[in-house]
Amino acid sequence: MKRADLRKIYFNIYMTYTNNNLTLEDIGLKYKITKQRVWQIVRFCKLGNGNYYEGLKRYNGAYNKIKRARPESDSREINGLLREWLRINDVRLIKSKYG
Repeated sequence: MKRADLRKIYFNIYMTYTNNNLTLEDIGLKYKITKQRVWQIVRFCKLGNGNYYEGLKRYNGAYNKIKRARPESDSREINGLLREWLRINDVRLIKSKYG
């Protein structure tokens, strides 16, 4: 599938999530993807103001900036810093069953 086609699908998934009371699982069934993939699409679309690829670019930029600033950090610490960055950017996180 071409990027332009995926961009439309991702935007539709984001709008479905934003404007309906459907669960991630319901949306996943509709689009034949997992609920985890739905959440990933929604999260990046929110970061990119509806544009998945712009959100992905912002996320990767933040990740690279954190890695450069904290080269001694392990993946757990980097993930914690990324979660904090997402909170600052008003992207809700799915709670882990581990805390």
